[in-house]
Amino acid sequence: MRAVMNDRARLQRMLDFVAALARAEAAVGVIPPSAAVEIAEVCRMERYDVTGIMEAAALAGDFAAPLGNAVTIELTRRNKSSAGFVNWGATGQDMLDTALALELRAAIDELMADLDAAIKGFTTLAGRHRRTLSVARTHLQQALPMPFGLRLAGYAAALARSRDRLWRLRREAP
Repeated sequence: MRAVMNDRARLQRMLDFVAALARAEAAVGVIPPSAAVEIAEVCRMERYDVTGIMEAAALAGDFAAPLGNAVTIELTRRNKSSAGFVNWGATGQDMLDTALALELRAAIDELMADLDAAIKGFTTLAGRHRRTLSVARTHLQQALPMPFGLRLAGYAAALARSRDRLWRLRREAP
């Protein structure tokens, strides 16, 4: 999850938005195709000073303006006329929202793998302990014994339902 939820990855997703927007706009004739190519070329995080962008973001209140400025400066430094087409027709909020949606998708993908492993583990243990008795409780008092495997199967079922809800959310999200 740390690979998904970190500043560098977040900024790269924002750069991915900038590049995808430029390609889409070039495809429908909004910006020149050469501008889209030049913009996409500089949308790699290793070209930028993450610390500097983070410091500027602290002053600006978000990452959009400092990152957009960094891309524009990089294109201008290369004497590229495409600098004027960075985020053409889009707002900084569009960049932030899209990057967040991509981040959440990636986080759900990470969670799915963990949930699948936990469900498999609980299911395996449930089978192994289907005849192992354990104390049951009702209203915080001890009740008749129940199979420990049944309790573990309940955990697996609850996780499977949560996984299914997350998967639906992942598919339906923009």
